[in-house]
Amino acid sequence: MAIFNKITTTPSVTGVTGVTAVTIIANGNRFVGDIEVTGQLQVDGLMEGSIRAEDAMTIGSQGSINGRIRGHLVQVAGHFEGEIWCDDLVIFPTGEVSGQVHCRQMVVENGGSFIGQRDQWSPESDDSDADAQQSSALLATIEPLLE
Repeated sequence: MAIFNKITTTPSVTGVTGVTAVTIIANGNRFVGDIEVTGQLQVDGLMEGSIRAEDAMTIGSQGSINGRIRGHLVQVAGHFEGEIWCDDLVIFPTGEVSGQVHCRQMVVENGGSFIGQRDQWSPESDDSDADAQQSSALLATIEPLLE
């Protein structure tokens, strides 16, 4: 069973205390597509697609995501494969992250796994700008070789 927008009163990552929605993709459920959430997101099932989370998002120990995440705080106790843009990434002892990570801070707890590439990211920069800059830099180094 999936629960969407359960209302709770908790302090949010953005620093505003008050009523925040919690969206849960429960164990045994599969969600395919893109999702934007203003509150917290808990994924305990399977998900394929893009996520934009304004608050904390957690992949539970039974959860698995294949796709892209953009948010403030991303916590992984399950499995993630793809690309992440966030302020803070925490990989718990049962967590596995593989892919490309753009974050300000990253913590991999003892037992957690990270396989991939990591670089610094600031929330003010846009991920498409970063991709364009990377492509431009690559082309700049290749062009002299082609002449």
